Amino acid sequence: MILPKISVIIPNYNHGRYLRQRIESVLHQTYPNFEVIILDDFSSDNSREIIEDYVRNPLVKEVIFNDKNSGNPFWQWKRGIDLSSGEWIWLAESDDYADQRFLQMLIDALQGRTNIGLLYCDSKIVTDDTVSLETFATIKNKKVGTRRWSENYSNHGVAEIEDYLLPGGTINNTSAVLFNKKVLMEANPFDMDLRYIGDKYAFTKVLAKSDVVYVKESLNYYRDPFNTKHADRFIFYFYEQFLVFDWVSKNLKMTNRAKFLKGFYANTSNSLFRDWNTVKLSLYRKLFILNPNLLYKSIVYNFSQSIRSAMGRTNQSL
Repeated sequence: MILPKISVIIPNYNHGRYLRQRIESVLHQTYPNFEVIILDDFSSDNSREIIEDYVRNPLVKEVIFNDKNSGNPFWQWKRGIDLSSGEWIWLAESDDYADQRFLQMLIDALQGRTNIGLLYCDSKIVTDDTVSLETFATIKNKKVGTRRWSENYSNHGVAEIEDYLLPGGTINNTSAVLFNKKVLMEANPFDMDLRYIGDKYAFTKVLAKSDVVYVKESLNYYRDPFNTKHADRFIFYFYEQFLVFDWVSKNLKMTNRAKFLKGFYANTSNSLFRDWNTVKLSLYRKLFILNPNLLYKSIVYNFSQSIRSAMGRTNQSL
């Protein structure tokens, strides 16, 4: 039996504290046919020193140290994919780590299936080096009111987008995903310069062309997903979420328009009464040019929410 080759891309920026654990968790995979590509985006910590310990490892195909920071982690993805020779791509984020059975169990889940563009598994949550007893499956099952993520499943890609990925971002972590390289390259999720949710855009574009398989085992360890280090960048998350919903509205046929809009409102919630500056005005101007109808719906919804919030605060003060 010929085992498909997997290219493992480790994009790193200033994760020296976690980097050795990540690399070791890749090199000790039980699956035998893979190559490793390590990309460092001009880290200022001890990342380079750690990476240099692995340069001569026979599983490491390529190590690249950028001479300046790229400013966008998703361009590092593209660079690694361009260097890869595998049939499948694992974008193993440098602050996460994996069970040694990760690759084997995901490849086993293919079971001769065709048209699979994306496989993913459940993830354990790591905060301050402590592994939580709660996994993403338990969180998502509670949120949606289901047992869906307690069992293995497969689904048509567009149905997965409409019912789960688009409204809820239910593929929580890129490190838990294997991409089919051919489908990923055809989908080209690098046609927009996204800095914050390029992963959701990639999942969406891949599943627009293919199907998905989910493995219920928690084989990925996702570090500190609920941090607030990007709280000051909220407007950019709003902007990029809008771009993803805009792409879907123009390229895919959604069977439930009401559900699409409900997910759109939930993901583009943004106060219209505060934090206005030249950046926010510029982003709104771009969205108006891109899709004035969708922006109008967003403004009406967010305005009504702002009014409700203001009235609620007034009532509490009386």
